[in-house]
Amino acid sequence: MLIGSTRIRYRPEAVASDQACGADEECFAGLLRELEPGLRRYMRRQLHDRNVADDAVQETLLRMLRYRQRSDAGEVRALFFRVAASVVADHCRQTRTKQLDRHCSIDDAQMASSEPQPDRILSDQQNLACIKEAIRRLPSRCRQVFLLHRFENLSYREIARQLSISERTVENHIAHALAVCRCALGENRGRTFK
Repeated sequence: MLIGSTRIRYRPEAVASDQACGADEECFAGLLRELEPGLRRYMRRQLHDRNVADDAVQETLLRMLRYRQRSDAGEVRALFFRVAASVVADHCRQTRTKQLDRHCSIDDAQMASSEPQPDRILSDQQNLACIKEAIRRLPSRCRQVFLLHRFENLSYREIARQLSISERTVENHIAHALAVCRCALGENRGRTFK
């Protein structure tokens, strides 16, 4: 295995176990060899890029060379994955830092227009046409009451006096007109326009 410019030789017979390895570098290298496939899988899951994961594996192995004098295999294993987690954290931190230059100031950014989007304008125009048609189809007295109330801003009492009808009749006409408009809008929303 090549780590930077340092070559670590593996011996097949140097199989690491949870027993103490001693200060033997060959035993340490065998332990790293045993742990490397799991490290590769871990790095690929964490970093989602094979090349970046391979670099992170090399970085982990390089950092582990500092601890080659450790004697306990269990301690080396725990340290190995702590170092691997540190390499992943460092990579994520570097990635975030590199992406800061991609951000732009909010003062420089084009803000979304306050103007309605074309699809919204079309939808509103279709709804308006639908309501106008529904009002046009109302019975004449009902239409007259509705228009006086909604467009002339007359109260129920003023409309009742002007048309010589009861306030309750005015209320019923307006309720009917609103129901017709709501129904027309509901049918309009169910359609697809092209």
